[in-house]
Amino acid sequence: MKPFNPAWPDILRRQDELLRFDAPISNRDALTLGLYAVEVAEQLEIKMAFRIFTRGAIVFSHHMDGVGLRNDWWLDKKLNTCRETGIANLLLFSEVEAGLRQPPEFIENESSFAIDGGCVPLKLRDGTVFGYMMASGAPHQFDHECVVRAIARFLNVEIPSVV
Repeated sequence: MKPFNPAWPDILRRQDELLRFDAPISNRDALTLGLYAVEVAEQLEIKMAFRIFTRGAIVFSHHMDGVGLRNDWWLDKKLNTCRETGIANLLLFSEVEAGLRQPPEFIENESSFAIDGGCVPLKLRDGTVFGYMMASGAPHQFDHECVVRAIARFLNVEIPSVV
């Protein structure tokens, strides 16, 4: 059973409000953002895989020592789910667990989708999604946390935490 905290939906909605960009990021920005995520994982002593997808392409990918192909599979599933919903996967999971929404029908295709934290849409101030950042390798709240801490650092904003 995946960890869940009833406070998460409110925390995650607040994160979504705070983690907004003025403009889409460049490939160079994606490198900086990705390296911030690696630093967060190192601080938490977690080995992870990271990916940033924007403009129809993977613009950052990194596997820390000890992670591999299985994590790529999870990154793909997390991305597919986030692209379908437009919200962070941990928010989707939390709202389903809290009874605030029904599980989406597409989730029955477990080979391509997963309600598992670790993919966050990259959004402009108006809510337009321009990309996705994802992590795999830890319990799903830590996958999510590494991503949002990196984005918060990049944007120089303080956010509430799920861990």
